[in-house]
Amino acid sequence: MSAVPRSPARLTTRGRRRVTIAVGVMVVALVVSLVGIVGVVRSRPVPDDGQRSAVLSATTSAVTALMTFGPDLDRTGRDAVQTHLTGPLLADYRSRGPDVVLPGAVESGVTMSVRVVGAAVNAYADDQSQVLVFADQTIRVPGTGPPDGPGDDGENTERAPTARWATMRSVEGNWRLADLQPVGDVTR
Repeated sequence: MSAVPRSPARLTTRGRRRVTIAVGVMVVALVVSLVGIVGVVRSRPVPDDGQRSAVLSATTSAVTALMTFGPDLDRTGRDAVQTHLTGPLLADYRSRGPDVVLPGAVESGVTMSVRVVGAAVNAYADDQSQVLVFADQTIRVPGTGPPDGPGDDGENTERAPTARWATMRSVEGNWRLADLQPVGDVTR
């Protein structure tokens, strides 16, 4: 018995109509998606050079003020830091001081200094902006290292790069730091 060769499968008129409709629906969905994406990208405000410079300058000042402290930080110094803050971060700083940045800093007498080495605007609107901040921080913890000589308390100094997301809000025309969150490990 010999096998009868089969002819290739053919769609019926009904099947062709279904395939045509499915392709049409996919094309329409693709066009709608592209139009939506283009609309979102175009509607996102882009700061001009002056606006970008103002946000970045305020961010650099605020992050430096907040993350630079020591055991000698007095009420005047804390008040100066507060001029850079707003929202929940300001309320938290008022109650906890430098412990907002480094828990236990006040009790242990930690000294921290920060140098902002780069910043870039990630998102911008007239009233709020998100900035990626890269900084080098130096932390000195007294009494945690071996004494180097007479009178030395064995201070341990650590230097580390850090990256933070800074949320800036415009308050009466001035950019203030509303939130500061770690990005992750920038050494990898």
